[in-house]
Amino acid sequence: MRVDEFLARFPEVPRELRDEPVLARYVDAFGELLRHAVKPSPCVGDNGDAEHRFYTRLVNDLAIYGIGLARRERTLARLSATLDEDAGAPATFGCSLVPRKAPGAPRAGCR
Repeated sequence: MRVDEFLARFPEVPRELRDEPVLARYVDAFGELLRHAVKPSPCVGDNGDAEHRFYTRLVNDLAIYGIGLARRERTLARLSATLDEDAGAPATFGCSLVPRKAPGAPRAGCR
């Protein structure tokens, strides 16, 4: 995934971050997980599926910055920290976000 694809997929992420080197590294490292990320609806709550957890962990900080509730420097620092901690093994990181569910449990969401 490239930054342009990421920004098109998640319009809540401010376009002003497009040329940030840390965003390019972030999208490069977590592109496969970002392809599966889905913004959770309000009725999902904390019980989301893997796609919702990918969004919450990987996109949410950027969306919060986009609505003006976070500072740019802090948001970029959080991206950088995630890269430092988890980019070496993105598949392992992704697996850590997948919720455990009982066999046959229904998918999260509105009913």
